[in-house]
Amino acid sequence: MTILKEENGFYYEEKGKRLGAVVYQGEEGGQVLALTSTYVDPNLRGQNIARQLVDAVCDLARSEGKKVRPDCRYAQVLFRRFESEYEDVAFYKNDSK
Repeated sequence: MTILKEENGFYYEEKGKRLGAVVYQGEEGGQVLALTSTYVDPNLRGQNIARQLVDAVCDLARSEGKKVRPDCRYAQVLFRRFESEYEDVAFYKNDSK
């Protein structure tokens, strides 16, 4: 599976058809990537594609010394369920810098 980068997000496609995407926007002076939307085609759900998309944003944040704020519902659940895997990049609205 290949996750591709685009401006403000990552996406997954098969045979030229976009089947999943995660969208973020830079906040806090560009130091926080706010995950605003995660989508995967219903036929592909349960295959960890959404998690791989979120992980791509987290890897980007790590490489650039940034944080990730999980605003979309999927990312919120993922960050809570696997807290230790995301604690190094997690940023919440009430966090102080």
